[in-house]
Amino acid sequence: MEIRILGPIEPAVPPKPAQILAVLAVECGKIVPVDRLIDLIWGEEPPPQARKSLQVHISSLRRAGLPVEHRAAGYVLNAEPESVDLHLFRRRVADAGDEADLKVKAETLHQALGLWRGTPVVFAQTLEVQRLAAAEAWADAELALGRHSEVVDPLGAFVSEYPLAERLRGQLMTALARAGRRADAMRVFRETRRVLVDELGVEPGEQLQQLYRDVLEGARDSRRNYLPRDAGDFTGRDRELSRLLDSDGGVWWIEGPAGVGKSALAVHAAHRLADRYPDGQLFVDLHSPSGALDSLLRAMDVPSARIPESAEERAALWRATVSGRRVVIVLDGVTSVSQVRPLLPGSPGCLTLITSRSRLCGLEGVRRIPLDVLSSDEAVTLLRRILGDDRVSAEPDQADEVARLCGYLPLAVRITGARLAGRAHWPVSKLVRRLADERSRLDELVADDLAVRSSLELTYRALDENARSAYRIFGFLGLPEVPSFLWMHLLDEDVLDQLVDARLLDVIGSARYRMHELVRLHARELAEAEDPQEEREDLVRRAVVAALSTVDGLTEQLFLAVPRMQDSLGIVATAARPTDKDAWFAREESLLTRLVERAAELGLAEIASQLAEVLVFAWFGLRNRYEAWERTHTAALEAVWKTGDLRLEAVLRCSLGQMYYKRDNLVEARSWFDTAQTLFVNLGDKRGEAVAMNGIGMVCRDLGEYPCALEALGRARELLESHDTEGVGHALYGIGSVKRELGDDEGALGTLTLAETTYRAAQSRRGEALAARGIGLVHRARGELDLAEEHIVRAHEMVAGTGDELLGCYTAQAWAKVLLRKGSFDPAEELLGTAMNGCRDVGDRFGEALVRRTLGELRLAAGDHHGARIVLTEALASFTDLGLPLWRARTLRDLGAVHARLGEGAGADRCWGEAAELFTRLGTREAGEVHQWRTRWHRLVSR
Repeated sequence: MEIRILGPIEPAVPPKPAQILAVLAVECGKIVPVDRLIDLIWGEEPPPQARKSLQVHISSLRRAGLPVEHRAAGYVLNAEPESVDLHLFRRRVADAGDEADLKVKAETLHQALGLWRGTPVVFAQTLEVQRLAAAEAWADAELALGRHSEVVDPLGAFVSEYPLAERLRGQLMTALARAGRRADAMRVFRETRRVLVDELGVEPGEQLQQLYRDVLEGARDSRRNYLPRDAGDFTGRDRELSRLLDSDGGVWWIEGPAGVGKSALAVHAAHRLADRYPDGQLFVDLHSPSGALDSLLRAMDVPSARIPESAEERAALWRATVSGRRVVIVLDGVTSVSQVRPLLPGSPGCLTLITSRSRLCGLEGVRRIPLDVLSSDEAVTLLRRILGDDRVSAEPDQADEVARLCGYLPLAVRITGARLAGRAHWPVSKLVRRLADERSRLDELVADDLAVRSSLELTYRALDENARSAYRIFGFLGLPEVPSFLWMHLLDEDVLDQLVDARLLDVIGSARYRMHELVRLHARELAEAEDPQEEREDLVRRAVVAALSTVDGLTEQLFLAVPRMQDSLGIVATAARPTDKDAWFAREESLLTRLVERAAELGLAEIASQLAEVLVFAWFGLRNRYEAWERTHTAALEAVWKTGDLRLEAVLRCSLGQMYYKRDNLVEARSWFDTAQTLFVNLGDKRGEAVAMNGIGMVCRDLGEYPCALEALGRARELLESHDTEGVGHALYGIGSVKRELGDDEGALGTLTLAETTYRAAQSRRGEALAARGIGLVHRARGELDLAEEHIVRAHEMVAGTGDELLGCYTAQAWAKVLLRKGSFDPAEELLGTAMNGCRDVGDRFGEALVRRTLGELRLAAGDHHGARIVLTEALASFTDLGLPLWRARTLRDLGAVHARLGEGAGADRCWGEAAELFTRLGTREAGEVHQWRTRWHRLVSR
């Protein structure tokens, strides 16, 4: 049952029972002594039968269904407090007091005041005081929300009820003035003065009189707008700006690195919100913190004579001055929370925007807005707004490049825009060329009083010496990111956290740090100016060693023309292996590549070469990462040339030869191997010579130059016999594969079997699998399909255990070809589909062409002649581009069969004729099979 006592009593009962109910409701759930009830109901002279009358009235309340119970000492209303409107009112007022959201606060107080329906029958004076306090709190919240016009009428009604409530009248004056009704506001003051003088014989208080003077003078907001000029070309930050514009005041901490646009956002938002904060729009530059409170007080028209000396007293006066007012304050360049605390207004109607390069820590009730650089589109839009659409549209790609070279940092983009705007004759491309040089980029990012370098310098000089040193170290490394496996060997985590707090570093992922490009250039500049060269080079050397200790533990045996020269490079793995190697290298590849280049830039040729070479066997060679392979080795080779170390040059040339070999650029690969071989011979390095000869032999094999291949591979085997078991296996495999192509099946089987045994002795599972596949190919060429499948399946299973997905594609293709020759087309096609996807994933052009040709053979065998023509034509084009005569000939032979099956005799003759010429010139096994083609398809061609 609901009980209402804030007005006429409900439920309706006779007057005396109603009074008793009201008293019990005020003390709901508590025992009210009989004597106190009698005193409250009948006063100091109760009737003789007051106790009996009380009992009668209580009985009537019970008959009305009200839960009034008798206790030893008196009576109690046994109900939930929220069932009584007074207690519900008090609960809502208390909730509003704890509420930070002004909208919720105002609505909660409005609901509380809505429970009142008139004058209470008991305790009226006390309860009215509570209602007045709630009304004033509600008005404060509404005014803080800028609802000036909306509150005029309700405030007028409250003033009529409480004519002597001076604060309430002041709120009405404020609402009228802010609603543009200055004359009405002054009339309220005059009426207030008359009522106070007539009723109480006193003048209005100082606060109300000051309010009157403000209204009388008018234009309060224009006198107190101390904001810097708003940027007319303000760009981006839509989400952050929306949060600020939708806010209901409070304190906001806008944080971000130097030049990211913190001040621009705060000032822009303050200008947009000026109408909602008409009592003042203030700006304080805390880069120069002295006198901040003095400046704020003077901005609010506090006379100098009233400003106290002590900071504590000034802070108290500041809070009193803005109490009840709507003020937006921008505190720019805050470096610590201690700077901010004395400057925060106590009034809920104020908005404080703090900008800082430091991360928030220890300030209660603050909302945080972190800023990062602009998006690429936003950065170009900002440039467009500064320069004009015509200049940017004339060179859109160059504008994109300017934004990129500026690192999408608003300050840098604004500076470049200002420079171009002041030089109408400059094309955008001219500034691109000037910004492209890292060494002078910060020199270019200066325009009048704007400079990226000086902005960063301010943050840097505020650091302690340890943090400054870490900043220079991070910059000199030249890496955009530094993961834990590097920094743990170079830097202290606590010091790095200082750089994070100063917004000179960002944390990404787990214990991984990133530095903005322009910040890195500044840090590198300082390192080169302040740190000795020996220390700088030692830093990079230690970073490379840290990388080596991790990467070397991830190397694997690969079947390469150039076996890894680990023993001569002297690398020792000491770091723990990442649990997911592929994911780790995918994440770290660009960083490791850049680290090799950085070491090479500094002339650290040997250690740059070491890391470059280890990366081949850990990742580049395994996953065909050709671009990174080429970048690292080219950079290392340039450093080696300067040192004159011919042996390291030969090693790197061999590796580049291998890279071109794997990319199917055989002519280029041969050139690198030839030069490396000459260098090794001149150095008297037998093992190096063998490595280069192995590479030359594999290139010659693929080019169809079989005598050269056998000579080179035989020489490699001879040189490696007592030095490198795995290298011998490589040579034997090459020799066996050449014998297979030449039709020397017995020689091929013997050599490949020996290669398999040799690989097994070297514990090279990849080599063993490759040799097993080669043996299977010999049996397949001889028509021994069961034996072929046995060896190839064994090879495929071994490869699966090594994780070499590309070699698995080749074993899958070989197996599929056996299956299609057995007539098992569906499983063959499934294997070929998997192989094709794998080759495409790593960009293996030869593998794709090989699988495509096999698919053509499958279509031909299955009777899909048109489908076979399509895929075989594509394979032929690929083999022609790759310069592989044997595979071109084999594909022409198959295309000739397609033409024959389609009854196209001329087409068949043309393809077979060219194929026969190639096979004869190469001297391969197919040269002896030419006469069989026409016999086999003669009947079909003659139809």
